[in-house]
Amino acid sequence: MHRPFPPLPQAAAPLFVVSPHLDDAVFSCGELLASRPGSIVCTVFCGEPAPPQRTSWDQFAGHCDSSVAIRSRMAEDERALAIVGARAVRLSFLDSQYREGVSPPTVDIAHALMHAWLQHGGAPLIAPLGLYHADHILVGDACRLLARRQRLSHLVVYEEAPYRRMKHVASARLAALAREGCRCGPIDKEAGASLRRPGSANAKWRAVHAYRSQLRAFGDAHPYDLREPERYLHLVIDPPQRRRSSVPP
Repeated sequence: MHRPFPPLPQAAAPLFVVSPHLDDAVFSCGELLASRPGSIVCTVFCGEPAPPQRTSWDQFAGHCDSSVAIRSRMAEDERALAIVGARAVRLSFLDSQYREGVSPPTVDIAHALMHAWLQHGGAPLIAPLGLYHADHILVGDACRLLARRQRLSHLVVYEEAPYRRMKHVASARLAALAREGCRCGPIDKEAGASLRRPGSANAKWRAVHAYRSQLRAFGDAHPYDLREPERYLHLVIDPPQRRRSSVPP
């Protein structure tokens, strides 16, 4: 018999929210962050390539090169996190648009996340599910590796905007996780309501608008997915012996 899904982190306790890019945590978890003042947002892909690069996404966002883009995006992120009462921790991995097809090893990302997480007190970990985008998948995989190395039995994961709206993307990811021994289940409505406090939706919307360059790159000042309810799941990582015994001969 499967273990029941565990309770959510204690109400109002600060969290450690992992964000692939400079905007993902607020876009996907802004209400949660506004309800948990003092939380940490650890963004993985904040490295600055040398020499500077010119990419189409940065140009859509109004930046002349990667150096200008990263500095501008960090300033936007500071403003957004101040609105929701969170603090920034940033890792120096390169965004996929700057890597020329070479991805960092998952274990390296997991190690860097573990160091940052422990350095900041090991608060309850909130991780991306890892939808669609190569960087998101990498970070989702790294968070589960961190959880296994630290013997965490479960995580709370969030479905990333805007990829959560893409047909079959979330269901395919959940099926892949099930094959590797992870069970996902929804957070019930009462528990989900406890993740938000009055005023958090307004704080999120103001924080979203701090990312002006990214909204410009999306070509829409109000991306369609950002007003919809945030989506969280329990992810239970069964121990290795349980996974082995569940495989039919």
